[in-house]
Amino acid sequence: MHTSESVRICFPHAGRIVHKQTTPAPLLAAHTGEWSLTEDEHGATLTSRQTVVLCEEDIPALLGEGSDLADARRQVHAALTRDCRELLTLAKQHAESSVRMLVPPSGPIC
Repeated sequence: MHTSESVRICFPHAGRIVHKQTTPAPLLAAHTGEWSLTEDEHGATLTSRQTVVLCEEDIPALLGEGSDLADARRQVHAALTRDCRELLTLAKQHAESSVRMLVPPSGPIC
């Protein structure tokens, strides 16, 4: 198991969050990404884009002798896809369960 550390910068007016992993996972020399939110009459769409640089020299030690760059790409892609879906599912659950109140239930406070 790997514990990652990231820095995130939010641009709420643009519906974007950009991030950089400061402690990349094994196989990764670097990992950055962006989440962007677009809204239309049907709802909201959250898109995740990830960019990674692989540590090619670590592939045999981490994935086994005979593993190559294509194997590492497949594994990293699958892991990032799984992790992003889990994160986006949690964000969706949070957004849908959050109570947003502009005015207290008893009316405005004067």
